[in-house]
Amino acid sequence: MTLIGREILVTGATGFLGGALVRRLASDGVHVRALARRPQNAAYIKDLPNVTIVEGDITDAERMKQLAQACSIIFHVAAALGGNFEKQYHINVNGTRNVIAAAAESKVERVVHVSSIAVYGYHYNGNIDESFGQRPGRVPYNRTKSQAEAVVREIGEQSHVGYSIIRPGMIYGPRSNGWTATMFKLGKLNPTPFLGDGHGNAHPIYVDDVVELMMLLATHPAALGEAFNCSSDPAPTWREFLGGYSRLAGHDGWFGIPPLVMRPIAPLIELFLMLRGEPQELPTLVDFLQAAKTYKMTKARDLLGWQPKTDLQTGINNCVPWLREQGLLS
Repeated sequence: MTLIGREILVTGATGFLGGALVRRLASDGVHVRALARRPQNAAYIKDLPNVTIVEGDITDAERMKQLAQACSIIFHVAAALGGNFEKQYHINVNGTRNVIAAAAESKVERVVHVSSIAVYGYHYNGNIDESFGQRPGRVPYNRTKSQAEAVVREIGEQSHVGYSIIRPGMIYGPRSNGWTATMFKLGKLNPTPFLGDGHGNAHPIYVDDVVELMMLLATHPAALGEAFNCSSDPAPTWREFLGGYSRLAGHDGWFGIPPLVMRPIAPLIELFLMLRGEPQELPTLVDFLQAAKTYKMTKARDLLGWQPKTDLQTGINNCVPWLREQGLLS
């Protein structure tokens, strides 16, 4: 089944993942309504063929109903990544409610909802698959992404809206400020400072792989009503992930900060974050970063015949031209 010939709505179209998805859809000849809260931020996609920039906000229920009309597929990518619980709830939960309700009213065939491995929380080790219960803890992002999934399932099942959920890991690639630019800046330091010796597992996933799985979830019969992890399996270590960026900068130095040093400090920082209304569970996160764990891709392989295709070194090498454009790499 193909997306060509269908009307597609992409929320969060001006962001890193949303922009990559829009460009891929446009290159495949798919007509896209690219939702932009601020159209002036749409330079990356505005001149593409088959793309119409539409202004709006997922927190505006009526606007979402207008934009969903005559659409076959909605890719719901928009999300708040930071801020206090109230802010993230308004966008991640109420906004998702508006998107899925609009899809129900317009009889959209399927909504592909972008969630996160963060819904599992920081309390699991080992192999983590989609059957694991969600223990998001107090972190606003983790909580609201978990609650957003519940909204998708509730309205989807009550209103007979087809949906699929993708739970990506740490999405990196060209234009990624978090898992590419920031990680490169850290990796560029010689030696590269990090908590511990870096033996714990990181969970990077190259952006093109996430886009490819999202497009498959939009049409594959076996993806209907299902959630899928999207992360490296097997998972690389933090030393391997950060080390890939360090080697771009010409070194392999590592400075391990002993976890024992951080354990008494983390609760103090956490108290400050709680007073700001943005708890991050830092004491638990200290141990989480040292743990051996993999978000398994077995379900995607068995049900969809799909696995990530971009190995870590290739993905990091693909970032080089963009890092140079940003003046981060000479």
